[in-house]
Amino acid sequence: MAEKHHQSGPSDGSRSRTGCITCRIRKKKCDEQRPACRACCDRGMACYGYNEPIPTWCTNKANWKEVRDSDEAKRLRTAAETRYKLSRKVGSNCSTSTPKVDEERTGTSTQIDHSLQLMSWSTSGGIFMLPPTVLLKTGVNIWQLRPETVWWDSKIRDLTPTRSTSSNDETRLLMIYMDVIHPITHTFERLDSGRDRSWMLERLVSKQALYFSALSISACFETSLTQSPRINDIGISSKVKALQSRALRGLQAQIDEFASMSTKPVEDFVWAGIQILDVIAHLEGLEIFSMLEGHWEMHHKAARRILNHIEICVPVERQYTNSSMSIIGATLLRLPEKDTRRRSLEFAMCNFIWVDVLATSTFGALTYTPCAFDYLELLQSEIIKPQKIMGCRGRIMAVVLKISRLEQWKVMHREQMHHDHIKADLVFQSRQLRNELEQSIEKLENECRNPKSNVLEEDLRLVSIIWAYGAHVLLQATVADEQSDQPGIDQTFVDICLQKLENLPTRLVMRTSWPYTIAGSMALSEAQHVRFQQIVGKTLREAQAPGISWKGLKVMEECWRLRRLQGQKRIGWREGMESLGARVILT
Repeated sequence: MAEKHHQSGPSDGSRSRTGCITCRIRKKKCDEQRPACRACCDRGMACYGYNEPIPTWCTNKANWKEVRDSDEAKRLRTAAETRYKLSRKVGSNCSTSTPKVDEERTGTSTQIDHSLQLMSWSTSGGIFMLPPTVLLKTGVNIWQLRPETVWWDSKIRDLTPTRSTSSNDETRLLMIYMDVIHPITHTFERLDSGRDRSWMLERLVSKQALYFSALSISACFETSLTQSPRINDIGISSKVKALQSRALRGLQAQIDEFASMSTKPVEDFVWAGIQILDVIAHLEGLEIFSMLEGHWEMHHKAARRILNHIEICVPVERQYTNSSMSIIGATLLRLPEKDTRRRSLEFAMCNFIWVDVLATSTFGALTYTPCAFDYLELLQSEIIKPQKIMGCRGRIMAVVLKISRLEQWKVMHREQMHHDHIKADLVFQSRQLRNELEQSIEKLENECRNPKSNVLEEDLRLVSIIWAYGAHVLLQATVADEQSDQPGIDQTFVDICLQKLENLPTRLVMRTSWPYTIAGSMALSEAQHVRFQQIVGKTLREAQAPGISWKGLKVMEECWRLRRLQGQKRIGWREGMESLGARVILT
């Protein structure tokens, strides 16, 4: 009788003190079934106290109130709520637009499992603390303890994650994207609250193309952890290719629909284009992270064409703004602050601008067909805040863009460069840009004296300063006289950038791949070369994510090799990439 009563649980509706700890934390009625209660099973959650060991963050508290009020308990409640909301959304759309399980793999076509699997590491105590490096030697799964410490670089290949027991592989990959990939690729766009996570989940499942492109990145990341070291095809597998193929089919359908759309209402037209941009960003990211070069540039040119189409097709829209602001910028400003489309639009714009600034500064603005979408004003006015994604302030990125345009101007006036007025114009423009950078650096340096700054603000400040010094190096290389006999540019800003990088916490190194490569490629001495190499080495030793900095190191080492081979001839990152046969984007 006692056994029967225990299985059925309390019948009078009163709160039970014998229910599982998970339900008690969530203040939910527990049916007390074994080995796990129904409420936890339905949400794929660990039923603590029954078939799962009680976590240390429960046992090390003085009383139950401390357990309920702990950050870990709050995260558990948020995770349960988020998965419930997603299951409701997926359920309401399942008859029309819900993505299906990969038919090539399963041979069937089933709905997304409503009970999203909560990864065992998502609420474990260890995830909230940085594991010491010594754990690497003891076989502890760092990927589970702190997923953002692992990146695509297969040098950390032995840290293979434990497989989820979820029966739905797509659900598992979706959670990997939310809980692992996004914190790596968009460190500063945090999903701390239930509202943030709901926004991202609803965005990812809104279109099949976006959904499958996100899953392809998760599958690529997962495969990369078991591979031997390589510089190409990192994480590429048959599963990744199948998911990528489904994303491309969905993207083609979106493009066909967009091409036939009316431009009115403007908000809907812009929104349709931005949804295409989101998918392209995922496909572009997959190429960047799995290859030394990859076909990222093909995708990026497609994104520029989409934005160009929006700006050209709605010229009348400029009557709604008093400036030369783009159609997309004007649309962004008209959307209400709490409109989720505004947040998604800003997110997509940041992703595009991030890559576009890197591409034009690395390879030259003349490399690309002019685009009607001009985002310079959005950066300068801080309507778009790229620091939310990559850590670099918009004003500094605006200067990097201006330097690229100065190079374009210089190339167009190459035949007239011997004229005094052209030389004077070049000097004037370069001095203005140098002053902008110095003012930005001075402002950032003064911010360090602000006692109210939190960790996130300090991280943004440190990353932005290094970008500003990298921009100084770019400016020097841009205005340098190609006819000079000097083997390189003045090393003042190279040395400052190097020193700042050495003092940067290794967890932020992946956010500085562009200035790291630009400065390192222009370094002249062997002592500087060793120090630039040690930055990536230190990052790996401390089990932090190197990001794309390993690609940057490969480029700069090729520059150094060519310089030795050709007698200290002036050589930069472009010559290094050309020698490697790869146009590397330094995200």
